[in-house]
Amino acid sequence: MQLAAPIQSSGFPQSYPYAQSMPLPSAILRPLQQPIYDTEILPAVTPPTEVIFFQRQLGQTTTAGALTKTAAETNLQQPGQLANPIEFSLFGFFFEVQPDIIISDFVDVYKQSVFTYSYTGNRVYLQIPLTRIPQGVSPEGFGSAFGAIHNGVGHISNMYKFTIGRSALRIRPTESFQAKVSWPSGPPGSVAPALTGSLSVGTTVGFLGIRLRTILGGLTWTAL
Repeated sequence: MQLAAPIQSSGFPQSYPYAQSMPLPSAILRPLQQPIYDTEILPAVTPPTEVIFFQRQLGQTTTAGALTKTAAETNLQQPGQLANPIEFSLFGFFFEVQPDIIISDFVDVYKQSVFTYSYTGNRVYLQIPLTRIPQGVSPEGFGSAFGAIHNGVGHISNMYKFTIGRSALRIRPTESFQAKVSWPSGPPGSVAPALTGSLSVGTTVGFLGIRLRTILGGLTWTAL
């Protein structure tokens, strides 16, 4: 919002400590087929019971692993909200697990895990087993020297469709939102098989942990 201005009405004495808030400036917006995405790292050593997305913007480090976020990890400009006047029409969710990890780690991520999307504070708009959130298009397949694991059919339209009354959820500027993956029964790997943080091929030197990515599918509304 703009700075509040003193009330000039004759109904209020000038000495009263009241002010009138000013609305956000309006703008003409155009829609772009641009999702919002964010990446966090699940460490193999002492993994947490939850990983939260969309709280650390471009240029900040991941919650674990101290990886500085570039455009390869996120396109969020502000923590937990959109900058004014940007808006977003949410149509669905994708969730991506680093594809080149070993199968047992892939299983650990999805086993007994829950995906939660919250909007306007802590109000939960969706809570569902993580296995129900597909990856959409990403690497998949197996070979003699490579394996890429994938959840769901690899198709660009394969997302968990999310509409309210057949309408997209409109995220407006400065309104808070977040996505979270949690393991209520204990951190991933607490029940065998243990989380190893191993790749299906190549060295693990410098490997910070398993990359997890949440993508909000929809339209980004930006100023002309």
